[in-house]
Amino acid sequence: MAEPIFYCTRQRAGPLVKECRSFRPRFSQDDTREDRKAKNEILRYAHSAVCRTQADRLELWLALFGYEGQHYTLTFDDEHLPPDFNGVRRTLRAFMARARRWHHDEPFDWIYAIEGKHGDHRYHTHMILRDSDFPPAVVRHLWKGGWVDDEPVLRKEGGYRRLAEYLTKESSDGFIIPIGRHPWSRSRTLTGQLPPPERWRSPSGLIYVPDNIMWARRGDRSNDFGSHYYASYIIEKQSFI
Repeated sequence: MAEPIFYCTRQRAGPLVKECRSFRPRFSQDDTREDRKAKNEILRYAHSAVCRTQADRLELWLALFGYEGQHYTLTFDDEHLPPDFNGVRRTLRAFMARARRWHHDEPFDWIYAIEGKHGDHRYHTHMILRDSDFPPAVVRHLWKGGWVDDEPVLRKEGGYRRLAEYLTKESSDGFIIPIGRHPWSRSRTLTGQLPPPERWRSPSGLIYVPDNIMWARRGDRSNDFGSHYYASYIIEKQSFI
């Protein structure tokens, strides 16, 4: 019997590495309904570690901020609280205009998400910036709508994944968040920084995770017809080149 061939995908983004290896089942006209269900179960997870969901994609963009990403929560006070989503967008555009002037009209990396459905249902914005571009004191100076909280994007508890899942938790509802509204937006400057995924075939489903890491997660899906393995890890700062 021939050795199984695993289809492998590896995506790098800054110090983050995401890899998956899948032994894909073959379908036959003799398959029973249960066989097809089991085979489809493997195929559904074929790229879950790399770029399958909104959280997967946002995790990659967040990783491009490396070790200097700052997560700012821009909160409105009562005087400046907009009545609707479009009002938040206008206030945010004004903030971004001030930020561009501060940055001497040079492009800079950013990610933001507008929320308002959880907690006290009060609109607020999450903004991701590089600390070297906009340290906390500068963001507090530029934000005229209320208060600013800040924390590092990257944490040992959860890596970039923690924030990616947090910022994609709210869906459109047609009232607070308009229908079809993307849960987050990013600058075009990030596009060219994400390298293309590496793809190859291998007889092995083993994914090597080095020792010099600050965070990692693994998972698998396997049955009698196929297997899917994935791993994500973040290389420690002192080891990252």
